[in-house]
Amino acid sequence: MIDLSGSPAPWPDEATRLWADRVGRAARQADLWTVPAPQGDEVLREVLATQLGLPVEQLTITASLRAAALTYARRFGHVVLERPTYPGVVPVLAGAGAQVTRASWDELLKGAFGGEPWDTLLWFTSPGRNPDGRTLTGQERARIAELAAEGHRVVVNETYAWFCGQAGTRAGADSVGTLHKLRGVGARLGWMAGPGCFEEAFPELLGTPPSPVWQRAWGLFLRDGGLDLLRDGLLAQVNASKDAFRERLASAHGIEFPAFDGPNALIPLDPRAAEAPAPTAEQLEEPALAALHEEGFKAVAARHFDAEGPALRATFFGVGAAEAVRFADAVARSPRTALRLRCQGHT
Repeated sequence: MIDLSGSPAPWPDEATRLWADRVGRAARQADLWTVPAPQGDEVLREVLATQLGLPVEQLTITASLRAAALTYARRFGHVVLERPTYPGVVPVLAGAGAQVTRASWDELLKGAFGGEPWDTLLWFTSPGRNPDGRTLTGQERARIAELAAEGHRVVVNETYAWFCGQAGTRAGADSVGTLHKLRGVGARLGWMAGPGCFEEAFPELLGTPPSPVWQRAWGLFLRDGGLDLLRDGLLAQVNASKDAFRERLASAHGIEFPAFDGPNALIPLDPRAAEAPAPTAEQLEEPALAALHEEGFKAVAARHFDAEGPALRATFFGVGAAEAVRFADAVARSPRTALRLRCQGHT
């Protein structure tokens, strides 16, 4: 089974050996076991600040992206969350008492979301948004700066900056993200950065920060060549697989699939492929997933990300170029997807 559902790929042996060594070094530093570091380990914060272009004094280490979302939901009564987006933050935001409104980027940027600016948080993901690989343009970043200047709190989830080689925006906006996409949920590390973030998150940090030993191990690993190993290996493989997928569709099937940033892409479906006269997203997506599964491919239904139209999300993390070519052939010959791509003008 070729897994395009987003499961993380194992690290190369060289990266694993470096990781094990740096874990040992961190474990042998006695002060890490006894001295608290509420804002986060200094080595990890310095590495992240350098890699992401963040002011180190504004950067706070969290247990995950959801831990950061909990702080914002506690402080703001109204959260306007982009759609489509990663669904994991929704129950955190709503469960903490915030009113959650879903809006497209166009609606967000136009200010069509209601609520008082001082009590309203705007949430974007860039670069390489999950699930569609979209990145804020320069004009959109300028508009975000205007919204921030008007008093809105703007948060940009930059989790996929590792894959894109760029940050989304921080002109007047907070940055949040996670290391989970570099290894899996076992990484259990994230960040939030912006003026006042540490003070605002302090109640959550009292009980949820990752171990200073664990943080130092990650900091040493990333600083001492681990990130380069991942960029040259796993992250480079994502780009190679994406390119192979798009090139195969174009050269072998005459389908010009739109470019996307990061590892995630949406494969739109054709409503005419369903038996029902007015099919729901589920009625379109589940048969399409089943058909691909029979051919040896695993993907994810886009409705779980609140996508605007019926589609499948494919993630090219841990997928080789040859496997991506096979997936392109399956997409092209499927009456559930290829007709939809062509009728949208991608030929």
